[in-house]
Amino acid sequence: MTGPGGGGALLKRLTLILGLSITALAVVLAAAGPPILAQARDLVFDGYQRASPRAYDPSAPVHIIDIDEAALDAYGQWPWPRSYMAAMTDRLFDHGAAAIGFDVLFAEPDRTSPERITESWSRFRDGIPPVLPDLGLPPHDQVFASSISGRPVVLSVAGGQAGEVPVPVAGVAVTGALPPGLTQYPAAVVNLPDLTAAAAGLGTISLGRTGDGVTRTVPLVSRVGDALMPALSVELLRVAQGAGGHVLRTTEGSGEVSGGTVAAVAMRTGALSFPVEADGVFRIHFSGYRTERVTPAARVLEAGEIDSELQARVAGRIVLIGSSAQGLFDIRTTPLDPAIAGVTLHAEIIEQIVAGEFLSRPDWMPGLELLVVLLSGLTLTLLQLRERPVLGLAAALVLVSAPVLGGILAFGQAGVLFDPVLPTLTALAVFLPGTTIGFLAKERARRAIRSRFAYFLPPALIGRIEANPEEALTPQGAERELSVMFVDMRGFSTLTEGMAPDRVVQLVNTYLSAVAETLVDRGATIDKFMGDAVMAFWNAPIAQEDHAAAALSCIAEVERAAREATAKLEAEDLPPVRVAIGLNTGKAYVGLMGSRDRLSYTCVGDAVTLAARLEGLTRSYGVSNCVGPETAAACPPGLRPIVLDRIAAKGFQRAVDVSVVVPTSAEGVTDFAEGLSAARTAYLGRDWDAAEAAFTRLGEVVTEVCETPQLVQTYLERIAAHRVSPPGPDWDGAAIALSKR
Repeated sequence: MTGPGGGGALLKRLTLILGLSITALAVVLAAAGPPILAQARDLVFDGYQRASPRAYDPSAPVHIIDIDEAALDAYGQWPWPRSYMAAMTDRLFDHGAAAIGFDVLFAEPDRTSPERITESWSRFRDGIPPVLPDLGLPPHDQVFASSISGRPVVLSVAGGQAGEVPVPVAGVAVTGALPPGLTQYPAAVVNLPDLTAAAAGLGTISLGRTGDGVTRTVPLVSRVGDALMPALSVELLRVAQGAGGHVLRTTEGSGEVSGGTVAAVAMRTGALSFPVEADGVFRIHFSGYRTERVTPAARVLEAGEIDSELQARVAGRIVLIGSSAQGLFDIRTTPLDPAIAGVTLHAEIIEQIVAGEFLSRPDWMPGLELLVVLLSGLTLTLLQLRERPVLGLAAALVLVSAPVLGGILAFGQAGVLFDPVLPTLTALAVFLPGTTIGFLAKERARRAIRSRFAYFLPPALIGRIEANPEEALTPQGAERELSVMFVDMRGFSTLTEGMAPDRVVQLVNTYLSAVAETLVDRGATIDKFMGDAVMAFWNAPIAQEDHAAAALSCIAEVERAAREATAKLEAEDLPPVRVAIGLNTGKAYVGLMGSRDRLSYTCVGDAVTLAARLEGLTRSYGVSNCVGPETAAACPPGLRPIVLDRIAAKGFQRAVDVSVVVPTSAEGVTDFAEGLSAARTAYLGRDWDAAEAAFTRLGEVVTEVCETPQLVQTYLERIAAHRVSPPGPDWDGAAIALSKR
C-alpha cells in the first residue's frame, strides 16, 4: 500500500481505523449475542451433527414400537381401543421388556369400550336407547389399567395452556435455587385418573419449538404449574433402575459461576449422571433414523406365541411406544432428518445417557470465542499495516479456517460445541477492506495492462489477464469444455447478388453488430467474424458452470437481434436477413494461437468443427438452429429440444442426435414434436410405408419452429433410397452427411 507523497500514510491510517472499528464491532456483537448470530450458530452446530453424527450402537438398551401407517391400516384409525394397548403391553413384557414408556396420551375414556357402545349409538338420536345384554366384558380402560399396574410402565403428560397440574410420581430435587430459565407450562394434558394411578411413572413429552422448526434440544425438567416434571426419557430411566427420584444440580448448589444467574448444570437419575444446559434442556447428539431401532406395532400385536426375533429386539430393553403416522402430528425435524417421529428423540436421549456420550458447551466457551475474535481482528490489522500481502493472506487463511476446523475437531473428538461464526466473519471483515485498499494502491499498474490490450481483447478477458496472464491466456493451449456457436446469414450470396459494395457493407455491418452485441451480452466470447458468419463460445476464458444453458438461451436472443436488424435494413431499403445457428458442447483446446507476432484467442477441436457442421444442416431440416446432444441435454426451463435426426456430419465417423431447440410456448410445437416422433419411430423400425405416411402427414403441420416440407423431403428421399437398398442389420437410424451444408 504505497503511494506518492502522503498517499501511503493516508492508506495506512485508513487501514488501521477500519481494522480497529470492525474488531470493536465484532466484540460488541459477541457480547450482545443478537438473534441472528444465535440462528447462525444453530446452523453451524447442525452442520457439525451432519458431519459427525453419533454412531448408533445396536446393543443400546432402548427400542421403539412404531404405530405406523401400516398398523393403522391393519387395526383401524387412532385412537385404538385400550384393550389393544393392554395386549401390546402384555406381549412386550412377555418378550422380556425391562420397562415401557408411552409417547401417547390417554386423556379421554375409550369410546370403543363395551359399556360406551349404547351411548355412542343413541347420541344424536331420538327415542329410547337400545338395551344390550351384559356381555361380561370389563371396560377397556380398566383392562389397560390392570395391564400396566404393578409393572415398570411410564405414561406421558403434555404441557399446555389448559388442563391440570399433574402430581409427579417421583419428584425432582434441586440443589440450590430453582433456575428461572426452565421450560414452563401453566398446566398439562394428563391421562385418565385410573391409568395415572396404575403407572409407575409420569414424564413430559413436550419437546419444545424453535423459530426454524428444527428440534436440537429437549427439556429434561419442566415446570408445570408449581410441579417439576421430568421428561419421559429420564423418568423411564428412573423406573428401569428402580430409583426413587431425580436430582437437578444448579450453579448455586455446586458453587459454579454463571454471571449471577442461577443456571442448571446437570441431572442425576439413579446411577446415571448427565449434563444439561442452563435452562434444563439436553442437547441431543443425533444418530438419525435407524431401522434396527424400530419394530412396527403390528408385529407386536400379531405375536401370539413368543417371537424369537421380537424377543431379541426388546428383551432387557426400555421400550418406547410412539407413532410415525403423519395424521398423529408427532413428526419432528432434526439436523439429520427432515421428518422423524418424535418418539425417536426420547430414544436418542436414553441412548446417550446410558452410553455416557454427551455434547457440551461449557460456560467459558463464549469467553474463548470473544478472545479469538479480538486476536483475529488485531492480528490482521497489524499485518496489513506492514504491507506484507502474502503474509497477510496466509494469516487470513489461517484465521478463517482455524475456527472452522477447530470447531469440527472439537465436536468430532470431544463433543464440545465451539461457534466459529463471529471469529471467521471478523477475520474476513478485517482482511477484505485491507485487501481492497491494497488493490486501489496498485490500480495504476493495472491500467497500463488494460491500455495495452484493450483494443483487441474483450473487457472480461482483460480482467482475467490482469489477474493471471499465464493462466488466462494459456499460450500453450488448455483443454476445456466449451459451448460453441456458429451464426450464419441465410442466402447471403443470393441477397447480395448485384448489390453495390457499399450497400453490402452496410447490410453486413448492421447484421453483425446486432448479433455480436447480443452474444457478448449473453456472456459469449466472440472468436472471429467470417464474412457474414460469427463464431462465439462460452466457458472461456471465464469459467461458467451453466455455459450450455446460457448458450441455449442465447438462440432466441440472436434470432430476435436478427429481426431487429431486419427492421433497420428494410427502413434503408435493404433486404431482410435470417440466421442459421449451429450449437455444440464438448471438449476443445482454447488459448492464444497464431504466429509469434499475431495471436488470436480462439478454440479448436472436434466439438468446434461439429458446431460448424450443425449450422450447415439447418437448411436440410428447415429449422433455424441445430444443436448437438450434450447441449440439448442442458435445456433450461422454457426451452424444449426436439430430436430431428441422427447423423454423422461431414468428416465425422460417429453419428450423433441432432435437435432443434424451441420455446415450449411456440405455436404448433406440440403437434410438430409428436408428429415427428411418431414418424421417426416408424422410420427407425424400418416400416417404410408407415414412416412415409407419417412424414407426409407431418408435412401438413404448420409451425413457426420448422419448415416441415423441407424436413419431410429430406426423410422421404432417404426412405426411397432405403426401399431400394435396405440398411444393414446394425443400422440405428443414422445417416451420413455428404456435404458441409
